[in-house]
Amino acid sequence: MQISKTYCLLLAFLMTVTVAEAQGPNNSGTYYRNANGKSGAALKTALHNIISQKNNLSYDALWDKYKITDTRADGHVRDWYSNATSFTHITDKAGSYSGEGDVYNREHSVPQSWGAPKADIVHVVPTDGYINNMRGNDPFGEVDTSKSYKHSQNDYSKSGTSKTAGYSGKVFEPNDEVKGDFARIYFYMATCYEGQAENWSGAAFGGTKYQPMATWTFNMMMRWSKLDPVDDVERARNNAVARSDVQNNRNPFVDYPGLEDYIWGEKKEEAFSYDNYQGGTSPDIPVVAQPVFSPEGGTFTDEVVVTISTTTEGATIYYTTNNASATTNGKVYTEPLTLTSTTTLKAIAVKDGTTSYQTSATYTIVSGTQGGEEPVEGLIALNNSLFGTSYSGAIVQSDNQDLRGTQNGVTVVYALGINGANRFCNDDQIRLYKHNTLTFSVDNGNLSELEFQLVRESSKTLYASTGTISDLTWRGNAQQVVFNVDDGSGNMQLSGVKVKLSGITGIDTPMGSSVSGSQNDAVYTLSGQKVDRHSMKPGLYLSNGKKFVVR
Repeated sequence: MQISKTYCLLLAFLMTVTVAEAQGPNNSGTYYRNANGKSGAALKTALHNIISQKNNLSYDALWDKYKITDTRADGHVRDWYSNATSFTHITDKAGSYSGEGDVYNREHSVPQSWGAPKADIVHVVPTDGYINNMRGNDPFGEVDTSKSYKHSQNDYSKSGTSKTAGYSGKVFEPNDEVKGDFARIYFYMATCYEGQAENWSGAAFGGTKYQPMATWTFNMMMRWSKLDPVDDVERARNNAVARSDVQNNRNPFVDYPGLEDYIWGEKKEEAFSYDNYQGGTSPDIPVVAQPVFSPEGGTFTDEVVVTISTTTEGATIYYTTNNASATTNGKVYTEPLTLTSTTTLKAIAVKDGTTSYQTSATYTIVSGTQGGEEPVEGLIALNNSLFGTSYSGAIVQSDNQDLRGTQNGVTVVYALGINGANRFCNDDQIRLYKHNTLTFSVDNGNLSELEFQLVRESSKTLYASTGTISDLTWRGNAQQVVFNVDDGSGNMQLSGVKVKLSGITGIDTPMGSSVSGSQNDAVYTLSGQKVDRHSMKPGLYLSNGKKFVVR
């Protein structure tokens, strides 16, 4: 039978459409298919029907989910209100505080007292408790700094009298680098909670079902979204929220930058096209994308190389390293920066007289030698003496208790189960259940590889807060990494973990053990070559599991 040319072309077209729909932004598949062809209010309602189908998380569950959605490259909690904190997940949550950096809280970007949902992780984000309290339930806005105002360290967040047209009360101003993130969260809230948001109280709401925000807030959020475009950090969080073990829904305003213009702005008469999307940008708002730092701020050993980029072609980047605000009088960025001491980096991008928002980050540099000593790779036993923390038989405790210990600068924290559930260790293993976490952190240095040893193989899947996992071996570069397992019954039974620190190679000595006899004095180069102690040249060496310097 002869197949017609027309049929072949039709088949090819259908295959092309299928492939296009199967991809989508951030590999979201056909998630937004039912919004195709719609515009304005109808598009908003179609998106509402899609994104409101989600997992309903408990408020307490957010602490663990933040390990997936809000972990910095160095393993610490991503703080949305301060760039001067280094919180450890779970360990530093809630509790009392007397200043910035004491504890982190769950912050409702749309205050719960206004009527917003309590546990939607898209808008409930981790923030410093002290700065969270400074905001209270004030609306977001722009602070008039010519008047008295409060602020977080490095002037990262501000609280004071509004200078935003349309509102003269007290406001809280998040940093420039997250203003667009919060704007897209507000667009999400207006869409996901269609039929509810127009009834929320507070100075930022009181609109209609179609556009529930107060006019001054809506205009500001439209502007913020343009001046702080979607970046890789925001995309990564959106993908994390969309995981089936988190909230299992997406923020379309992150997936489709400028989507707000198709609902409320200049393109609201145009049909949304799932597979042929053209982002909207208001012509009266000239945009220069703010600089992006790679890596983000955090804690690093000895030094860190930072690159600065902007998506605005032809823009010039100016930066400072002395905590002063970046201006066109600052240094011009031309090549990656090598930072060898603790530095607060600030940068702006400028093109044709238009200046971007400022990006800032603090890079804390710690010594990798710690007085000439640093642990090397080895096997950490998790038996009945967990780093000096003794236990015997089954242990049942509440979620505020854990087992922990430190050996040669590596700290292990095993957080027991929630609500007194039966999460326990026994004489030869740790059992890692769905509600447990196992945290590894390094006091000075970074983890580069962890190889988990199992007593008995299980079908559980191991997840990490950063890095990658393959065949139960984690690889990455972080000062801290938090592990947990997937949903369902059963557990993962761990008997030991092989630990390797970045920058250390060559010797596979069990941590905490000693080499007997004359080998106690054996000396090796960092590449693993044994040398005569009496003929060493200046440099770095390893002996008995420690690194030391010969000058």
